[in-house]
Amino acid sequence: MTTLKKSLLLFVITVLPALLPDLKIVAQEQQTLKHNLKLAFEFGASYMETELAKPEQIRENRSAGYYYLDEYYNYGFFWEYNPINKMYFGVKPEFFIFNNRIGIASGLRYTMITTKLNSDRDNFLWKVNEDGLNTDYVRIIDIVHKSHLFGLPLEIRYFPNNRELPFQHYFKIGTSFNFHIHSNNKVNFANKTMEKYDDLINSQLSENNLFSSFVFGGIGFKIGKYKEGKWIPWGNIEFHFPYLLLTKDSFTFVGKNDYFPGFGFQTSFQIPIGQNAPIGSIKSLNH
Repeated sequence: MTTLKKSLLLFVITVLPALLPDLKIVAQEQQTLKHNLKLAFEFGASYMETELAKPEQIRENRSAGYYYLDEYYNYGFFWEYNPINKMYFGVKPEFFIFNNRIGIASGLRYTMITTKLNSDRDNFLWKVNEDGLNTDYVRIIDIVHKSHLFGLPLEIRYFPNNRELPFQHYFKIGTSFNFHIHSNNKVNFANKTMEKYDDLINSQLSENNLFSSFVFGGIGFKIGKYKEGKWIPWGNIEFHFPYLLLTKDSFTFVGKNDYFPGFGFQTSFQIPIGQNAPIGSIKSLNH
């Protein structure tokens, strides 16, 4: 028998039996290792501004000097940037790692995006027809565009404290990938007799892209503390900044090249799934 084989046999006979109790304890501990798993019901909103995409049908004043012309020609001008209002709700499970201090969440989300086209005056002129020497305009107060999206969020949050507290802050980064499912426009005319042009104006508006995405950073606060043997939900409230639209040409009246960082908030209610553990521990205390 070689020296190597003799050494292995000696290890099996003398050392391994001494380790068996410890290995058994380790195996039992592994069976009790638990990570937080929670199901969240969320609601959120955000506001941001991007470059305005001006339809070519708009008749626009180019300087403030035009304000003093007569009523027919006094049709105002448009700001260079346009607000985007976002509202969403959804459901997402969140799984925790790194001693339950890092949460990774994803799920399903419905989002509604609202953009508006209006001038600095009560109404503006929109070209509906041009035939030879004749051009027909209608007066419009504003056009409100709503996009309905179905998306997949991906969010990661980190708890700096290594133990669980009843009111606890965390940091978060997140993104969402959205698919356009439906959109509609509401044209508010200055005169009801002009409503017959509604379908024509809708046909002149640009279509949304199929895909859009957002990204944000933020800080939040968890409300609720783990208690052994009790089913304790969490409440969360978050403040997001900056909030950015990554796909600049995704919505009507939204330009491609320039934007301002936006801000937002999110609130959610989380219920635990299965056995959970406190933040700062991966060992279940309610097994």
